[in-house]
Amino acid sequence: MNLVILSVVIYSALYDLRENKIPNSAVVILALFGLTQAIISSLFIGSLDFHHLTDALIGFIVGLLVSIILHYLGLFGAGDAKLLAALGIVVGFPNILLLISMSVIFSGVLSLLLMICKHEFIPNFRRWANIIFYQFYQSPQSDSIAVNAVPMGGAILLATLYCEFYMF
Repeated sequence: MNLVILSVVIYSALYDLRENKIPNSAVVILALFGLTQAIISSLFIGSLDFHHLTDALIGFIVGLLVSIILHYLGLFGAGDAKLLAALGIVVGFPNILLLISMSVIFSGVLSLLLMICKHEFIPNFRRWANIIFYQFYQSPQSDSIAVNAVPMGGAILLATLYCEFYMF
């Protein structure tokens, strides 16, 4: 992964933290750079082996399908799904599944850290325990972190960095 792609992911994460949305321009730039990189890698081999290109396109399709499913389940926003689909072009097929799963894990960790920092972990833990043991749903307070979603851009950035430097 090159520095331009990593810079776009960093920009997307910072924009998501500030505006609670992923800019479409960043998604388009990632998709174009990833596609260009896959085409150049396929043609550079010299034997017209399009393994890199097909791997990128399958990564895009799988990333898009999994992200749309997770979006409809309420785990991702639409911009997060588009960003992960564009990253599917960059990282390819088997790696996009790892990137999505690490994004979900990092999102959970960031959510827990945010609740701990805002001193809302214990009240939310009690609320969850009441839901499990008494099977009675208690809505979170209107000013609680549990009402709002945590921006996923930071989790996607952490997952991208983790996968780039430790997995791929």
